[in-house]
Amino acid sequence: MRALYTWGCAAAIWLVASLTASAQTLSIGMSGSEVSSLQNDLVAAGYLARTVDGDYGSTTKEAVALFQKAKGLPVTGRADDDTRAAIERAAGAGYRPGGGVVYAEGNRGSMISDMQVRLQAAGYLKGGIDGVYGEDTTNAVRAFQKAKGIPVSGVIDEMTYGALRNEDTSSVSYEGEREEEESGDRGSSLYSIGDSGSDVSSIQRKLKKMGYLDGAVDGIYGGDTASAVKAFQSDEGLSVTGMVNGDTLSRITSEYAAQSGETVLSPGDSGKKVIRLQNKLLLHGYNPGSVDGIYGEGTAEAVRQLQAEENLARTGIADGDVWDRLDSAPRFTGNYKKVFRMEATAYTPNDGDGRGMTAMGAYAGKGHAAVDPNIIPLGSEVYIEGYGYAICDDIGGAIHGNIIDVGVDNYDQAYKWGMKPKVNVYLIR
Repeated sequence: MRALYTWGCAAAIWLVASLTASAQTLSIGMSGSEVSSLQNDLVAAGYLARTVDGDYGSTTKEAVALFQKAKGLPVTGRADDDTRAAIERAAGAGYRPGGGVVYAEGNRGSMISDMQVRLQAAGYLKGGIDGVYGEDTTNAVRAFQKAKGIPVSGVIDEMTYGALRNEDTSSVSYEGEREEEESGDRGSSLYSIGDSGSDVSSIQRKLKKMGYLDGAVDGIYGGDTASAVKAFQSDEGLSVTGMVNGDTLSRITSEYAAQSGETVLSPGDSGKKVIRLQNKLLLHGYNPGSVDGIYGEGTAEAVRQLQAEENLARTGIADGDVWDRLDSAPRFTGNYKKVFRMEATAYTPNDGDGRGMTAMGAYAGKGHAAVDPNIIPLGSEVYIEGYGYAICDDIGGAIHGNIIDVGVDNYDQAYKWGMKPKVNVYLIR
């Protein structure tokens, strides 16, 4: 049984901020709570299928531009008052043909490389595979969409993403890759000054824990991050550029794993670390079947699903790469049956009767939520904006109507979450 917290201070701060905030046009490079609110509305309107991170990057810009085009507004990619009001009105009222934007021109990273490999395998990408979503990739995506009967936009939306994931890449072989492997140079920069997002946060987190980064882990690749990368590259005998290419990223990952001693979990393991793994899998939308502290086939299959989607070897073993993905912000696929506008509070495993178990017998924590079964049936899977995925397997004496109590691991996380008066909760299944 879970108790409902009343966060009066948090509610007051929210109310004051709501009344005093001045409207401004949001555009690429901006960040903060207003951007998060815009992204939440874009997700609810079916135009964005990425994590709500508060950073106005390439994906958000393209989602806004697509919305503007669809609604007959001036297509600028910037969210002015008219655009923001229209997006807010559209939230929960429909779904964009093709689904929300997953990747767009301007994005970089290993997942873009994976999409490029698939476009090349399908015969649409003529340029190199460099992990940079540029004009060549946009044109290839347009051609792919036209051939597959997908609405042509040049962005990788959910429908395009699903179609590309089904492409056979076994026959792909390109000269540039062989040359890079032979020379030891794994290609051009994947991340550099000006980039932002969860991938940059992951790099910063590793550099900070290894003692190279003095600045904040904020997901923004600025001067502090570039200096930290240069110092790391110098120590490791790599080319000192301040930019993260394939070699640097691989070395950061391996050195971090060696220094941090991240626990590798595999089938047959049990205990609190397995509970943590199972709850994190739930938070990211990978259901291990049960949260019982036993690494069985359900947990192994959930790990394999994550590995497949992240283009990792499907071993079913939770190694450093798996933990790294699970430590990043959950990504919303945009697929849902129904959306609720709810008040959201938080609780820890020590709340209620103190047993640390949900009403349905799972170990409580992140990835679980208490609901009113008359609103959301017990056992349902939901996505909660600003939180992630959860199984609704708990109840509470004060949880009635459109209220959801999200599971967290400790009181610091509960106070940080506070009380959120209007949160979109998406019923997945």
